[in-house]
Amino acid sequence: MTAAIAERRRAHAGICASGFAALSTDSSASGAATQDFATMQLLDETGYEAVRSLLTESISRHATVAAIIGGVLDGEVWANDPVRPSVTLVSDGEASYLAGDPALLTEPEVLRALIPAWTYFFPEDECVAQLSEVWDNPFARPHPRLRFELERAGPGVGVPDGFELVPINRNSVAEHSALREFAEEQGSGWRSFEDFLDVVVGFVVLRNGAVVSQCLADCVVGKRVELGVGTEDRFRRLGLGRAAATAAANECLRRGIVDVGWHCHASNAGSIRIAEASGFRLHGQYLGYSSNLPAENVGDLGELQCRDWAAHLETAAMSVPWHDFHAAGAWALAGEPERALRCLDRMVSAGWQGRPEWLEQHWAYAAIRDSAAFKAIVARQRG
Repeated sequence: MTAAIAERRRAHAGICASGFAALSTDSSASGAATQDFATMQLLDETGYEAVRSLLTESISRHATVAAIIGGVLDGEVWANDPVRPSVTLVSDGEASYLAGDPALLTEPEVLRALIPAWTYFFPEDECVAQLSEVWDNPFARPHPRLRFELERAGPGVGVPDGFELVPINRNSVAEHSALREFAEEQGSGWRSFEDFLDVVVGFVVLRNGAVVSQCLADCVVGKRVELGVGTEDRFRRLGLGRAAATAAANECLRRGIVDVGWHCHASNAGSIRIAEASGFRLHGQYLGYSSNLPAENVGDLGELQCRDWAAHLETAAMSVPWHDFHAAGAWALAGEPERALRCLDRMVSAGWQGRPEWLEQHWAYAAIRDSAAFKAIVARQRG
């Protein structure tokens, strides 16, 4: 496991998570004529191509999987047989993708040791019925997600005075120190920073030298790209995300990249607006599974949805304490700051191993971040 994968696992979960517990057979069995359906093996890169035949449309919609198998992104690929697999599990440290038929495993529960409870889980459609057998997270719920594809990039969009639209490349990274720091963070999952700079498609908006908005490729695989967008809260509704996204979409086409995708939560109205304004059109809906909130911005979920999630996650925290991290966010979004603070107090008192900055930076805590009680909790965690 690379350091980048381990770090993404910890940060994505908001907890100090350990790595996968490997249940593997003797690696010398590679090339054997028979399968041992009771085990899963961690493949090296030379064995990745063997699992490609298992990737149905429901898994292949994720370019990340193709990028890992193609050696573009760091990741792990597990299979029940290195030559003729019938089950594969692919992970990038944040999300896990399951393909094949777990029913062929004599002990499907071996997957429970490989799939972290906190992961964002994307099982093949046919695997959903076996979710409880292969994944140890009874509190996960389905998250509706949308997939867009670039139909026709719109004309370039300018940015307001005081802002600068800048491509991510070697020259700009050398010129702007904040952009280099941002690029190094974004490129941490790639095989190397040099590889990232060689092929990434991306634009940022700078304000006084700081990155305040961005749109860049999560991965580039041949002529295929998936773009993601983000803007700092205080600079939203200025057209910055659209400017970066339109520039990135046009750059893809200029390079001859014709398969340009965009994925987001169905609740993410801002991302949907930017995608459609930048020339993307909806091409389908699918489900991810998680016990995190199915949102990324204040306002994505209504008050009743937040209350429902908060109550659900507090119940989950009685069995798995780190769920209080997300219960607190749901209560804060529902307009219940005291209940949010009680969740965080309980979590920290129970010995939560997460980093103080995860509390300070979590988007869902915006309504409680400036309170004295919140700052006291962060100080306790900092020790």
